[in-house]
Amino acid sequence: MRLRPALILVLLPLLLMGLVGGLLGPAQAADERRRKAKVDRGISSLRHDMDETSRSLRRAGTALKRAESQLPAARARVARVHGKLLAAQARDRALGEQLAVARAEVARARGEIKDTRKEIAANEVLIGRIARSSYQAGGLGELAVVLQSQSPDEFASRLVLVQNTLRSEGNILGGLAESRANLAAQRATLIAKRQQVAAMKRQQEALVEKIQGLQAEAIQAREAVQTLISARADAVAAVEREKQAEETRYAQMQAESQRLSRILAERARQARLAAARAAARAASRAARGGPSTSSNGGGGGVGGGALSYPVYAGITSPYGMRVHPVTGVYKLHDGTDFGVNCGTPVRAAAAGVVIQAALVPGYGNQLVIDHGAIRGAGVATSYNHLLSFARGSGSRVSRGEVIGYSGGAEGMYGAGYSTGCHLHFMVYVNGGTTNPMGWL
Repeated sequence: MRLRPALILVLLPLLLMGLVGGLLGPAQAADERRRKAKVDRGISSLRHDMDETSRSLRRAGTALKRAESQLPAARARVARVHGKLLAAQARDRALGEQLAVARAEVARARGEIKDTRKEIAANEVLIGRIARSSYQAGGLGELAVVLQSQSPDEFASRLVLVQNTLRSEGNILGGLAESRANLAAQRATLIAKRQQVAAMKRQQEALVEKIQGLQAEAIQAREAVQTLISARADAVAAVEREKQAEETRYAQMQAESQRLSRILAERARQARLAAARAAARAASRAARGGPSTSSNGGGGGVGGGALSYPVYAGITSPYGMRVHPVTGVYKLHDGTDFGVNCGTPVRAAAAGVVIQAALVPGYGNQLVIDHGAIRGAGVATSYNHLLSFARGSGSRVSRGEVIGYSGGAEGMYGAGYSTGCHLHFMVYVNGGTTNPMGWL
C-alpha cells in the first residue's frame, strides 16, 4: 500500500517533534504515570507558592506549569507513534514487493501448467495415431514390413526403421508420463503459491488498517502537542498581562506592612522608654531602700520557644526571599504559611494586646497582637487571611487563646490576596519582619 502524498506532508512535521520511539509498553506506561505524578506535585507546590497571588495570575501560572510539564511527554508520544507508523509503512512496502513477486510466480506457474497441458495433448494425439495404425495393421504391421524385404540389405534397413519407430513410441509414452507428473507438481506449486498470496493479502489488509489507525493517532498526538503549545502561549500572554497588576498588589501589601512596621516600631520605642523609666524608678527606690518590681514583658520565653505555634500544621511556604514562580520577580515572603483548612481555630502565640483586627489590602482579615518586650525586643505577631475574628482591637489576650479562624479560600470574604486555605503568620521584632521559626 502506498500512502497519499498529502498525508505524508501532514505527517512529515512529526519528525521535528522528537526522536522516533517504540511501542508504548508497560514500562513506558509506568513512566507516563510517574511523569503525571511529578506534574501534579509540581502544580501542588506551585499552588502553595502562589497562595498570596491573584486568582487570574494563579490560574495562568498553573496553566503554564501544566502545559510546560506535559509538553515533553506529549512530544515523546508523537515520536513513538511516528516511529510505529514508519515501521508499519516500511513493512507495508516490503510486503507489497513480496506480494508482487508471489503474484509473478503464480502467473509463471499458470503458464507452465498451460504449456505442460499442450505438451500432454500433443503426445496424446500422437499416441492415438500410433495406436490406430497398429490396430489397423492387426498389431503385426511392423513385422510385415520387415518380412517383405527383397534383400538382406533391405531387411536390415527396414529392421532399423522399425526399431526406431518402436523406440520413438516408447519415448513418447515416457514423455507423456513425465509431463503428467510435472503437471501434478505444477498444480501443487500453484496451490501453494495461491495460498501464500492469499495469506500475504490478508497481512497487507491488516497492515493497511493498522497504518490508518496510526495515521489517525499520529494526527491526534500532533494536535495534542499543538493544543499544549497554544495553552502555553495563552498562559504566557496572561502572565504578561497580570505582571503589572501583581506588582501593584505586592506594592500595596508592602505599603501596608511598612505602615504596620512604623506603628509597631513606635510602640516598641515607647515600650523601651517606659521600661527604661520603670527601671530608673526601681533603681531610685532601691537606692532609698524600698522594694523593687519587675515585669515578665508579656510572658515571653514560657514553654519551648518564646512564642507558641498559632496552629499545628505543615509549612507550605517558608519565610524568606524567593523568586515568584510565575512572574520571576525576586521578593520577600514576609511570613510562614501553615497549610490548615478554612475554619481552623487560630491561637495567640503569646499574651498581649490586639492592636488591629481589620480588613486590610492584600492581607485580608488581619489580626495583630503586640506582645511587648520579649528577649529585650518589642515583639508583635500578625495573623492573616482570617475567615473571622474571635477578638477585636483593644482586647487583651492570653497565650494559646483562640483569636480567630483561618480562611484564605478563593472568593472567600477576608481572604485578601489569597486563593487557598492557609494561615499566613508573621513576626515583627522592633517593627521589622523576621523569620517566625526563630521564635516558635
